[in-house]
Amino acid sequence: MKYYKLYEDMDRERDIVCYSMSDDNELPLRIFKSGEKYDTWDGSFRFYYDKSKGNIATDFLKNDKGWFVVSEKLREILECMNTEIQFLPIKIFEKGKKDELKNYYIANILRVVDVLCLEKSEYFESYIRKRGKVYIVVKYGIFGEKTEKSDVFKLADQDVFPIFVSHYFKERIEERGITGIALSEIRVYENEQCS
Repeated sequence: MKYYKLYEDMDRERDIVCYSMSDDNELPLRIFKSGEKYDTWDGSFRFYYDKSKGNIATDFLKNDKGWFVVSEKLREILECMNTEIQFLPIKIFEKGKKDELKNYYIANILRVVDVLCLEKSEYFESYIRKRGKVYIVVKYGIFGEKTEKSDVFKLADQDVFPIFVSHYFKERIEERGITGIALSEIRVYENEQCS
């Protein structure tokens, strides 16, 4: 099966970019990167956007938290995938106004799998004082058999948590005309090929 790394589509112009409200900064930036369920979500988290800088609402909204913020349309597709995702409602307002962009969610991806094939990836090493040696992956290679046939997942034990999706996911978003997403195919190896 083919797999892809999911990105924000940076080639589009006039797309909305969301910014967190100043009083909501108590939530850590990496909160939705660990693959753990968030049980105390109350739905009051707020983003704002500046219509003068971008006025097109995409299905995957860019935001200053780096979260996977999805529309109802994209949520419906994700709910039909072989994965585990928690959807947390958020509020999005136009800056200085009460106009709300409705039916958006943080997609907290809970499916985390240990599939990285470092030997077939392109990467470099770095050192972080509190963590020690870390690997910065530029081009990913994964073990195909270890994906659990997942359609949407994140990697285990990584300092960054990119989202990976299957060819099936790619086909569904193309059929539905989902906006705001770009995909880059990654290398997939069988276990014996990656050693």
